[in-house]
Amino acid sequence: MMRKRKSSDSSNSDEESVQAAEPPEGRDDDDVKCMRTLFLDQLGQGKARWVQCITIFVAAFLSYSYNNVGSKVNVQVSIMTVIVIVGASPYCKSHLVPAAIGALVGGQNVIAATTDNENTVYATNYLWLLLLSVVVGLVWCFVITPFKVLDGSAGRLGTTTFIGMNITMLLFFGPLGVVQWERYILGVYQVIFIAEEDTTLDITNVWKWTDEAELAIGYCISVVWLGVAGGAIRIAHNSTHPPEALNNVLVPSLIALTSMLLINSTGYKHAFGLYNGFAVGAYVAMASLQKIPTVKKFILVSCTAAIWGLALTPFFVGFAGKSGFTAMLGHTTFESIERLIKKCMQQRLSRRRQEENQMRLANDTQQQQHQEQQSLQPAAPTSQDEAPSLMIHHPHSHKPQRENSVLLKHQRRQQSRLRHYQDQKLGNEPSLDSNSKLQHRGWSATQTDAADGWQHTLESQQEAVIM
Repeated sequence: MMRKRKSSDSSNSDEESVQAAEPPEGRDDDDVKCMRTLFLDQLGQGKARWVQCITIFVAAFLSYSYNNVGSKVNVQVSIMTVIVIVGASPYCKSHLVPAAIGALVGGQNVIAATTDNENTVYATNYLWLLLLSVVVGLVWCFVITPFKVLDGSAGRLGTTTFIGMNITMLLFFGPLGVVQWERYILGVYQVIFIAEEDTTLDITNVWKWTDEAELAIGYCISVVWLGVAGGAIRIAHNSTHPPEALNNVLVPSLIALTSMLLINSTGYKHAFGLYNGFAVGAYVAMASLQKIPTVKKFILVSCTAAIWGLALTPFFVGFAGKSGFTAMLGHTTFESIERLIKKCMQQRLSRRRQEENQMRLANDTQQQQHQEQQSLQPAAPTSQDEAPSLMIHHPHSHKPQRENSVLLKHQRRQQSRLRHYQDQKLGNEPSLDSNSKLQHRGWSATQTDAADGWQHTLESQQEAVIM
């Protein structure tokens, strides 16, 4: 009996442990619902890293397929089309930024460019596209976004794609032979039109220089047009409706796509070059208005980006994100030049202030020395015993002189002359009174009599003695 009880007790404990290990079915349903809700919330918000990576691949798949499957479409047209479609959808507005990056990933001409038949799209191409999308997504989620690299700058999305493209090229595409290494400097081996990467020619079919100049001018105009138009529309909207800012990615892309369709309808032979210019200008117009606040700066940044676009034509041919990278170079170059000019102006202003301070100090020291010299000069003599002033006086000068010094000179000279005169003349002639006022030997400054005219001083004195 005891053994049966023990067996029954053990069986009961085993059942209880099984029930404890298996939770009730209602709790499982709650966990599944919570996970489903969390999944849908993250998918709708588009902020989770895995959602952004998936969005990048989906957009890359769409733009690459639109560009290569069926009738071949220009790369820039496919990129702008995908961006506009995603931005216009009310359910995908939160996914617009990673979708724009994905559209740039799919907008490249390097995957399957080394095969015999470039028009054939193989399944392996999409595998390479998936690899490129993953690398770009990792760069965006773990480098650009956390560290705020190029935050608010023009061409930030394109630069992210360009960095991921180079990493994939160096690690996978180049060593595995998926893409030729010559793509970095393809313009050295083949003739490439100015600002037109999609078309290459043999060395025997070179364009005339007039065609090159026409395309270069059209490319620069297209860059400036898109950059100024997109930036001006955003600035005007923010000035009239401050709370509701326009989307900085959707508006330039829509203007670029409209411009491309208008040029395509004309059948212009250099349309592809203008498309690349529209793309670069659109990426310039996507910059933050805190970085480029005025239309004037949009013009200058667009011109700088156009120069970079012409310079980079033979390099990185067909690379994903090259147009955005060109816009970023234009923006950073303009900021560097502007910063250098401000620094030079500040140095010039500080140098001018230092010179003014030095001149002011020099004037102050000169004034102090002059005051010290005046304070150290001896005072003018006031008694007859003191020596007369040595100041040179012209006889006809009208400057006022000190009376005492003039009288002392005249007294000495007249006394010496009178002694000499008395020695030569008669001794009974009376001598002049020493207290009488003596005058200079020159003509008297006052007219004694109207009838007599001007007389010498000695003559007047002689007449006084005779009388």
